[in-house]
Amino acid sequence: MHALALAVVFVALPAEPAPLAQARALEKASDPKGAVALLDAAAAAATDPFLRGRFQYEAARTADERLHDPLGAAKRYGDYVAAFPTGPYASLARDRQRYLVQNAGDVPEALAEYEDSLRAFSRGEVVSSLHRVEALVLRYKTFPLRARACFWLSNALRQRGDLAGAERWLGVVMRDEPGSEDARRADLAVAGLRQQTHDYGEAIATYERYLDSPDPLARELARAQLAFSIEGRRWRRLYFAGLLVLAVAILALLAGVWRRRAPLWPLPFEVWLFLPVLLLFTPLAFYEDRSRVVGGGQVGFVVLAIGLGASIVATLNGAYLRAAAPRGALRLLYLALAIASVASIAYCAIYGLDLMDLVVTTLEQGADR
Repeated sequence: MHALALAVVFVALPAEPAPLAQARALEKASDPKGAVALLDAAAAAATDPFLRGRFQYEAARTADERLHDPLGAAKRYGDYVAAFPTGPYASLARDRQRYLVQNAGDVPEALAEYEDSLRAFSRGEVVSSLHRVEALVLRYKTFPLRARACFWLSNALRQRGDLAGAERWLGVVMRDEPGSEDARRADLAVAGLRQQTHDYGEAIATYERYLDSPDPLARELARAQLAFSIEGRRWRRLYFAGLLVLAVAILALLAGVWRRRAPLWPLPFEVWLFLPVLLLFTPLAFYEDRSRVVGGGQVGFVVLAIGLGASIVATLNGAYLRAAAPRGALRLLYLALAIASVASIAYCAIYGLDLMDLVVTTLEQGADR
């Protein structure tokens, strides 16, 4: 029944007007001028106001996106709005006209090149698009969207892992537009890059400068990011403290085992507790985590690091305790050191593999399943 109803609906839908289909074919054949001319002729000949308006709007869109003529397209959008102020495309045409007029400036070719580069980027032409936008920024100093293009370059390079390049283009904005809103945004974005490279001191200093800024957006952004930076610095300090505890414990245990020629076999009971983690949970973690965008595969490495590290510490600690046979408080001290070492291994593995946010979110909100 549902299939029959859908069939009736599709049959009832009117076919696409022939001029539109022909215009799209010309666009695909790399003849946008021919497509615009065909749509203009179709609009002039149309007796149906709806079709005339649609042809007129499609001609404006083609001139905008394929002919790369911002001012010509703006005029066409304006003509459409004037003729059809309540038409189905009036809002889109009005907004697009305003955008083109405001951002074409005295270099409309720069706006056309910028937008065409972004369209190429969305099609997967990443490297060529980056080069085109870089050349545009360097060539057109008065382009109204120059700062936006620099931000786009910075973000694209950051996503590709080129943090130095990302910071370089933010520096262009700060150098060429000192004191502007864009310069403040660029300064805060540089602080964000500092966070990403764990340079929390620089990031915190930047955010603190904006806590009393007259710019409300910069002030709120700085306040929110300052809290993240302080927390990130605390996590990083704990990471280095954990590494220090781990290094001291393992070196001390190695020295004790070597000095007493303590045999490592038989393995202590604690190791037999960790072996199931290594043999079962590690492959399971890799299998379950293989397709995740965030933390894909890293959870498996964390489980492996904790299992191996804890087994090594427990083996050394067990061998030393058998050879030295400490009593009372001293034995408890060695056990406490072993526990601190295992906790350090867990924390350092989680932090070192950038899973702190995932772990904290899981602890606060629970597992997703």
